[in-house]
Amino acid sequence: MTHAPAEALHDLARRLLSPDDAARWISLLRPGLRLAHAGDGPVAGRLGGLPDLPLDMPWPAWEGNGPLSHLASLDCAALNAAGDSGLALPASGTLLFFLFDGRLEGEDCMVYPSDPETRPGSRVLHVPAGTATRRHPAPAELAPYPEVALTAQAGLSVPTSDAPNVRAAFGEAGDHQTWRRHPVNARPFDSALRALDTPRRHPVNARPFDSALRALDTHPSRSGHRLGGHPVPVQEPVEWEVARGLLGPDAAWQDSRLDDEAAEWVLLAQIDTDEAADMMWGDAGTVYWLIRPADLAAGRFEEAVFTWQCC
Repeated sequence: MTHAPAEALHDLARRLLSPDDAARWISLLRPGLRLAHAGDGPVAGRLGGLPDLPLDMPWPAWEGNGPLSHLASLDCAALNAAGDSGLALPASGTLLFFLFDGRLEGEDCMVYPSDPETRPGSRVLHVPAGTATRRHPAPAELAPYPEVALTAQAGLSVPTSDAPNVRAAFGEAGDHQTWRRHPVNARPFDSALRALDTPRRHPVNARPFDSALRALDTHPSRSGHRLGGHPVPVQEPVEWEVARGLLGPDAAWQDSRLDDEAAEWVLLAQIDTDEAADMMWGDAGTVYWLIRPADLAAGRFEEAVFTWQCC
């Protein structure tokens, strides 16, 4: 995510891409918030620690498995004050993110979008402002993560080249393999694609464009904690993972329904591996919550879907 002015990104694209490609690329930039370790700015939330839960609410748990870990608490009013997240967030209150992360069993995360039965292992809660709460003690068997204060910084995010809206904007180029060879499917949009053997001579893949993106701190390979904007996948687009989980195992990766379903979801939040918070998702991975805009606008946070990726 970049903190450079939008005009800088627009100028970058117009100088280094064809007019048509530049216009389409600019249309894909999406506002969002980077959540960084607190420095001089106002605190907008925290990783770990103990959650402030309503007085009558028990600690979230997955029946038959155990309590969920508290990953983050985010202040909606502070997030909105920080700038445009691109999301219809509540005006106030607190968003709480919980996950059954497998620590009780000594295993990795055990919640997968492809397995609907694991969905109770993830939860997003909104506690309205003015609700009587208490700092809830952690279950005896589950130590809380260390608390790390976060600030929110507004900026623009760049999608990876396989993101559903990128494919829609640049046109479906036939089957999956043909799309892999499309000029826009190049490393400035997703560092993972650099390893592909297909030669890429499109200007979007040129070293000046790649270097300029890095200088603006907007290269899509950069992860970190985020709210809104484009997700930064470790592997394939997380929207596809969620879509395939909902469509079922019969939906092949080449199924056109995947793109249609994936386009219905936006990033709510992603939490990266964080040494200070003692959070490690597999092999230096990232966890994600996606939600449909209509559910977000209606405050249906229980409809958010979780997925995670690691190297």
